[in-house]
Amino acid sequence: MDGGMEEQGPPSYCPRCGSPLPLEAAFCPRCGFPLGASEEDIRRQYECYAPPPRPVKVKSSVQTAREVMRGIGAVMTLIILGLVTINIGIMLWGMGLVIPEAWDSVTSLYVAVPWLVRFLSLPGVWFVLFYILLVAAVLLSFLVMLYLGRREMLKEMGFRPTRHSGAYAVGTLFLAVLTMNTAYYLLIGLFGIDPSTGGSAGSQLWELMYSLLRASVWEEVICRILYIGLPLAVVYAVKGGAAPYRRYVLGGNFRFGPWEKVFLIFSSSMFALAHVFSWDLWKVPPTFVAGLALGYLFLRYGVYASIMLHFTIDYLSMPTEVWPGEGTDIALGLFLLVAMLVGVVYLGYYSIRALELFSGRTILRWEGRTPASYYQFPRSALPYEPRPGPSYGPSFGFVCKYCGGTEARYVDGRFQCTRCGKES
Repeated sequence: MDGGMEEQGPPSYCPRCGSPLPLEAAFCPRCGFPLGASEEDIRRQYECYAPPPRPVKVKSSVQTAREVMRGIGAVMTLIILGLVTINIGIMLWGMGLVIPEAWDSVTSLYVAVPWLVRFLSLPGVWFVLFYILLVAAVLLSFLVMLYLGRREMLKEMGFRPTRHSGAYAVGTLFLAVLTMNTAYYLLIGLFGIDPSTGGSAGSQLWELMYSLLRASVWEEVICRILYIGLPLAVVYAVKGGAAPYRRYVLGGNFRFGPWEKVFLIFSSSMFALAHVFSWDLWKVPPTFVAGLALGYLFLRYGVYASIMLHFTIDYLSMPTEVWPGEGTDIALGLFLLVAMLVGVVYLGYYSIRALELFSGRTILRWEGRTPASYYQFPRSALPYEPRPGPSYGPSFGFVCKYCGGTEARYVDGRFQCTRCGKES
C-alpha cells in the first residue's frame, strides 16, 4: 500500500438495474437486488420482477390453411376481375349490335311466381331505353363494388387479414358455384342429359347478349329485391324496427335472423323453379344453390354484388362467342381448370358456412387456440440484462445496502435502517 490508500478493484454494477455498487454492499442501493446470489436465484428474481407473461396465440392448422386460401382467393379474385372487365367491354361494344335490332323488336318484363308471367311489353324505343338501363346497372354495380371494397381489396392482395370486400365474396362464390355446376353437369351427363340445350341456345349474338344481360339485372330485381328486400321491409315495419327503406331495395348489412333465412330460401326456390320453363327440372338443384349465393350477397353486401355474380356467371363464355377460335377456347379452358381446382376448397368452405348459418351450430372452428401452459416472457426480463427496476422503498426511495430493508429513520443527518440498524 502507498500513502495509506487501499488499492480498489474495478467498479461493479448491479446485474439487474445496472447501477454502480459500493464495495461493501450486499444489496443494490437502487433496486434492492440481492448481490452474490446464485444464477438460479437471479433468474427467480428476474421472473418475479418481470412484467406478466404474454400468452402466445398458436394458430390451428385450420386457421393456417384458411390464411393461405385467403391469399390464393385474392389472386383468383384479381384474375376474375380481369375477366369481368373484358366482359363489360364486350357488353359496351355489343350496344352497337343490340340497339339497332331493338328499334324494330319487342321485349317484355316478367315476374316469377314461379312460372314466368309477362306483364309489360316494351317495343322499339322503350326496348332501347330498358336495354340502356340494364347496361348502366351492370356498369354502376361494377364501379360500386370496386369503390366500396377498395381498402379491403388492397389488404387482401397483400395477404393481410381484413373484412372481406364485395369483390372477394363475388370472386370466391363464383369459384364455388362454377365448381358445383361443373360437377353436377358431369353427373347428369352420365344419365344422358345434355345441359347445353335450353335457355338461349341457338340465338343470334345480339339476342344472346341482351337475354343474358336482362337475366343478370332483372332477375336480381325480382328474386332479390322483390322476394327478399321488400318482404323484410314489411316484416320490420310491422315489428317497429324498420331501417331506412332504401336499404331494403339496395340490400346490404342485414343480420341473418329467422326472417332473413326464410326469405332467402323462398327467393332461391322461386329463382330455381322459374328456370324449369326455359330448361327442365334438372336445372332446379344448381340454380337453387346459386340463388342462395346470390341472396347471401344481397343481404350481406347489397344488390350490386348479386348483380355482379349473376353477370360473371352468365357472361362467362361470352369471349368465345365474340372471338371464336382455338386461342380463346384454350385460354378460357385453362382459366376454368385453375378456377375449379381452387373452387373445390371454396365449395367446401361455403358449404360448411351455410350449414352453420342455417343450423346455428359451429361445425368447424376457424380461429386459433391459446394453450394455458404456453407463455412467453419479454426479452427485457432475461437475466443479467441491465434495465431500470422498480423502487421497493418508501416514497423517498431508501434501500439499505447491507440488508435490503426499505424502511429507515433519520438520525443525526443520516438514514438508519430499521431492520439492521446500520447507517446508509
